[in-house]
Amino acid sequence: MASSSKPTLVLVQGSFQLPEVYYKLSDALRNAGYRVVQPSLPSLTDQDKPEFALKSLTDDALAIRSKVQELVAKGETVVMVMHSYGGLVGSEAVTEDLSVEQRKSNGLAGGVLHMFYFAAFILTKGQSVLSTFGESSNNLVKPNGRFALKNVADILYHDLPAAEAQYWESKTIDQSYAVQSTEITNEGFRFVPSTYVVCENDRGPPPKYQEIFGKTAGSKIIKLNSGHSPMLSHTDKLVEMINLVVQSAVEGWS
Repeated sequence: MASSSKPTLVLVQGSFQLPEVYYKLSDALRNAGYRVVQPSLPSLTDQDKPEFALKSLTDDALAIRSKVQELVAKGETVVMVMHSYGGLVGSEAVTEDLSVEQRKSNGLAGGVLHMFYFAAFILTKGQSVLSTFGESSNNLVKPNGRFALKNVADILYHDLPAAEAQYWESKTIDQSYAVQSTEITNEGFRFVPSTYVVCENDRGPPPKYQEIFGKTAGSKIIKLNSGHSPMLSHTDKLVEMINLVVQSAVEGWS
């Protein structure tokens, strides 16, 4: 792979949000020369269908894995960019056979080159969100197999202007509650090098937990002076971080 080439970025979103909350970031990354793919997560889509409440983290991971498989089958090099809940999904999705190292050993081109986490949850095999953390007091659990987040603007968007925070709060949606009890079965960070961005002013997952997550994954840990949603509040800085990490990963592999 030539050092001048740019991998495809697979963006894995967090909970309770429409994909559009990441469009500012993906547009900026495209302007920087990247192809960005953001697959939909079943636990957040088609909420009017009866089977919605059955959708779990496994379903989300399979959706991401299917897209990654499609890309690497074409010989593309992929970097995973994962936010919040997306850290669990992306880690579950990337199996060893998808890594560039494993594919090269099998005489195949492409593969997942790097995992980039920001303000992301990371768990290990056998753990689930509920078994590890219990029920968050910030969760609004509903009787129809779904849940939402309380105090959204204050938790997710507190470092945005008030009007913008309220706008994005109005766009948040329910998620299937089944994601909470899904046990992790795969640890993609065991097969692919990673970087973890700790958001130092986060009111969601505490920064001290984020550091633990990064250490669990064996990531290189870097810090950003932002709240939980730097894709909105610190877009340029986040793009700069992603670009530097990708460049380093490409050069290291070439």
